[in-house]
Amino acid sequence: MGKASLAVVAIVLGAGLPVTAMGQADDKAAVEEAIKRFSMGFSNPSPGARATAVLELSKTLHDKTLNRILPLIVSDVSEVRVAAAKSLAEFADWKKIVTPSLTGALKPNEKDLKVVQEIYATLGKLQDPVAISTVHGNFREPDVRVAKFAIGCAGAMRQKESMDALLELQKDVQKWLKNKQAGPYRDEKGQQGDDNAIRTRMEDVQKTIIKAYQDITKEKWATANEWEIWWGKKKATFEIPK
Repeated sequence: MGKASLAVVAIVLGAGLPVTAMGQADDKAAVEEAIKRFSMGFSNPSPGARATAVLELSKTLHDKTLNRILPLIVSDVSEVRVAAAKSLAEFADWKKIVTPSLTGALKPNEKDLKVVQEIYATLGKLQDPVAISTVHGNFREPDVRVAKFAIGCAGAMRQKESMDALLELQKDVQKWLKNKQAGPYRDEKGQQGDDNAIRTRMEDVQKTIIKAYQDITKEKWATANEWEIWWGKKKATFEIPK
């Protein structure tokens, strides 16, 4: 395990910040039984079996079960890391530890898009404003797939401040489209591609932005121009709808 991964393990284990006793599974025997089943399942050499063990353990919400899961987002094979990231969505009462653990795991997992995608999906479900700066900061990731994960995550998080960040990005995307520029984005091979590839990629990013707008506001405007006009009128008084 590299230094970056070790650093994240330190974060997810609490880095001196103990997990507070907020568990919903207060029956000590039930918790110990869940951990026992997990240990048995996780001893299986099959990644699929270990991933299943992680997901099963997340059904028992407790400090002890969380502490078994957290390190796995950076310290096992891809399938297990995906399961660990997904399972953390169940631990909404532990956001103070779960959110920084997830954002801290993005860098160590940057070469594994399946894990990165699941981290963003879980951040979207948790809707913790603490993650906003990280999410917004990745709107312009060179790998356009990661950028779209971050944009989609902002939509799922449904925070008002994301609207301005998305609008700023949208204006850049419109400029890049007009000037036939690639902006920061590249394909899965790290290539800019020809004019057609660039246009298709930019249009795809724009569609992802519009979907994020719709998720945040529950409005149905379909074009960049409509959203710019609508937000200009509503920004001052806008509140996130239930």
